Amino acid sequence: MEKLREDMCLACSVQRYGLENWPMVAAKFSSTISGYRRCAFHLSPTECQVRYENLKEHFKSQADFNEGDDDERAFIKFMTDKLKETYRAELIKDVKRREASTKKCLLHLCKLEAERRIETNEEEGDKSNDKILENTNINRDFIKILDKLKSHKHYWLFESPLPSQENAEYIRQIKQHMDLQIIQNKLEQDAYSNLKTVSFFRDLLLMFNNAIVYYPEETLQHSAALELRAIVVREMGKKPLFPREIVCGLAAVGNPIPAIQKLQKRIYNARSRAQQVGESSVRRSERLKNKPSILKNEKK
Repeated sequence: MEKLREDMCLACSVQRYGLENWPMVAAKFSSTISGYRRCAFHLSPTECQVRYENLKEHFKSQADFNEGDDDERAFIKFMTDKLKETYRAELIKDVKRREASTKKCLLHLCKLEAERRIETNEEEGDKSNDKILENTNINRDFIKILDKLKSHKHYWLFESPLPSQENAEYIRQIKQHMDLQIIQNKLEQDAYSNLKTVSFFRDLLLMFNNAIVYYPEETLQHSAALELRAIVVREMGKKPLFPREIVCGLAAVGNPIPAIQKLQKRIYNARSRAQQVGESSVRRSERLKNKPSILKNEKK
């Protein structure tokens, strides 16, 4: 890979400055390679010329060039384009190999942390919602939904942040983290009032969609998120607040948060229209009240 990159840089330098200006070719080539290696690298014009001749002979024996042998400029362009194409292909292969290795490590990490989280919480036992129930202002439907989620065998994976959710890649992909601990804290602080049912379901969907987006399909986190999200979608279908077409579409899309935002916008527009209608009705009634006095004044 490194040898291919250096050959490509040399061919590009020769193409740019030509065969008559080897000092500039050597200076450009040495500067480029020094940047790649992050250390001082110097090649004399004569050494560059010898290296180019070797590359030329090797390339002519390997490549199929249809132009005449005396067309040196066309051959340099042909050689440079071929080297760039080969380097690009090798670079893509290298990236895929790295991605496969990274994915393999991530799968192994996800498996270990899932097993560790389940074992830890099985030892600690179930955690009740007594503290939340002390707040009489909390919608009891929210507590029932959380209890249904807790009945799932892999509920513990979403109780608090996992180790894999604390790295830079997770922070780059997921703009807003959400877990059940955050949702329960909001419940205790009465952040989900009866008028904020949409916000409660939004946070639940956000939590599971984050896992679906970040974790590979082969992981337990991904499959558990799909199953738990289906429970949330079923509960949304029981609420008259959510239109049927939106709830039916949630299971088909990868990220239903835009649908929730669309619903919130529709609710806001409906309230705005109702307020405008109310204000216009008040103005109309005032005009009707003032109309008799206007008519009396005209008769006088």
